[in-house]
Amino acid sequence: MKKVGVFLSRMQPIHNAHLWMIQNVLKDNDEVLVMIGSANKFGTERNPLDINLRKELVKSALIEKFGQEYDKKIKIIEFPDWSSEENNDDKEWGRLIYYNVVGNMGVKEFSYYCSEDIDMIKGWFEEELRQRINFRFFSRNNEFNGLSATKVREAILNNDDEYVKKYCPKEVFERKNFIKEAIKSIA
Repeated sequence: MKKVGVFLSRMQPIHNAHLWMIQNVLKDNDEVLVMIGSANKFGTERNPLDINLRKELVKSALIEKFGQEYDKKIKIIEFPDWSSEENNDDKEWGRLIYYNVVGNMGVKEFSYYCSEDIDMIKGWFEEELRQRINFRFFSRNNEFNGLSATKVREAILNNDDEYVKKYCPKEVFERKNFIKEAIKSIA
């Protein structure tokens, strides 16, 4: 049976910690499902970038990192967020994630990779589903000094080109002015 790894993130925008996570998922698995979260939310402080731009940036970054044929092992899907930000511990949220993975990858057991509160994430899933998921936690604080998309957006707004160039894929750096305008338009 093929080994599948799953990585869910909003990628507002994608940065090097995201790519590092995807690379780790790829090392451990035959195939990777990258779920771009909150696909239906944009134009807010937390989700300033629309899904089309995010997906474009993710694809460009994966090509840059893994080559043109990245999609032979990595599948990207848009994943909507139907809940409020405060209500993501709901078991229905976990079922939605689980059945999207099953439907897209054709497996009932997989590894779920995260860099956030592992106990909170485990709490999304009922016991029966938790038994089918291997939860893998990586601390981006240890690897990237707490790098986050929020810090990247702040650097873009503050014209900190050095930070953006250091911590983001080339495509994000090249499109930083467009991203900046998108962020400023919601302020």
